[in-house]
Amino acid sequence: MERTERQEKVDIIWQQLCYWEMIANTLIHREFTSSYTAKFVIEKDRMYTENANRSSGDGIITPDNMEPNPKNPIIASFFRNIGWSDRLGSGVRNIFKYSKYYSGKEPEFIEGDVFRLIVPLNEDYSYDNVKNGDKKTAIKNGDKKTAIKNGDKKISKKTIQNYKKILEFMEEGKEYTIQDFCNLLNLKPSRTKELLKALTQDIEQIGNNKNRKYRLK
Repeated sequence: MERTERQEKVDIIWQQLCYWEMIANTLIHREFTSSYTAKFVIEKDRMYTENANRSSGDGIITPDNMEPNPKNPIIASFFRNIGWSDRLGSGVRNIFKYSKYYSGKEPEFIEGDVFRLIVPLNEDYSYDNVKNGDKKTAIKNGDKKTAIKNGDKKISKKTIQNYKKILEFMEEGKEYTIQDFCNLLNLKPSRTKELLKALTQDIEQIGNNKNRKYRLK
């Protein structure tokens, strides 16, 4: 279940949330009369489950088209009563919600006689990093060094490359929108804002959220 207290998304243990949602899905919706072996596989760029299913249709399930239908309502009710699952359909919504933050891609829920759930993984979006105390990482931009305060996170090589792209792209006196940086990095606004936030030593924000622009200090 998603915690209810106020929190930043970096505090949510993304992979453990997915592990539980995927395992709960396997137990609640499995067709137990089938001898098909359930699978939970973790690879470098994805993790997925395959599970016997009493299918009510075929195709891709999304939060917009899903029709929650517990294949094993007694098991589903038991999980809810002991507080180990939320309302019906919440697992789909949770995984879609956080997959964008932590992998940059959407998961796949594939309905059929074998139900498949595929969750992408991407180290560049991962917050499951080695604890390094509250230290700074320096990146070199031409003859200038910029210190990035990374708190308890280990910064990946890809992230450092993105910092350098931003600083090399910007010109003195020119203002940029969030979309300019999204186009430059081929990233979504949420991830791009996180990168810009780490560069406050060199970049200042102008305006409110709706009309915010960025320029070099």
